[in-house]
Parts: sequence; structure tokens; C-alpha cells
Amino acid sequence: MRLSEFQVKQVCQKILLGLKAKQLIQLKKPAQEVLAKMQEIFIKDLKVEDDINREAEKILAQYEAQMGDKIDRQKMFQMIKKQLVKDKGVIL
Repeated sequence: MRLSEFQVKQVCQKILLGLKAKQLIQLKKPAQEVLAKMQEIFIKDLKVEDDINREAEKILAQYEAQMGDKIDRQKMFQMIKKQLVKDKGVIL
């Protein structure tokens, strides 16, 4: 995960405060409960991306073994990741 749990909490707090300040939302539950749910969803999404990255790395390693140094590693990783995201129906 690229962000620490502390950083995730800060991002979620800023989003929640911004939405409340602009009166774009009205909370039906306590702010702490909403914040906790936001953090849970945020972390879950980051973990999904981490899983996709690991899977893309495995596939890329297979291609590298077959093709050697003939591929642009970063470009191939992005292509594999994009296809995995599409196949899994995930939005990153």
C-alpha cells in the first residue's frame, strides 16, 4: 500500500470536511462513523490495486523469461495492469 493508514485517515478527513463545508452532504450518522467507513473503503480499494500490481508483476516475469530484454518493462507492466483492471471490472 502506497499510503499509510494515517495518510488515508487524513485524506478522508479532508474530503469529509470539504464536503460538509460546501454543504454538499448531510450526515445521517455521526461523523466518526462516516469517517471510519470512508477509511475502510479507501484501504480496501488500495489493497485491490496492490493485488492487481502483484498479479501484473507475476505475468510480466513470465513474459520477461520468454522474451528477455526485448520489452520495455514499465510499458508492458502498464499494459498488463490495464488489461487486468478491465478483466476484473475494477475502477482505479
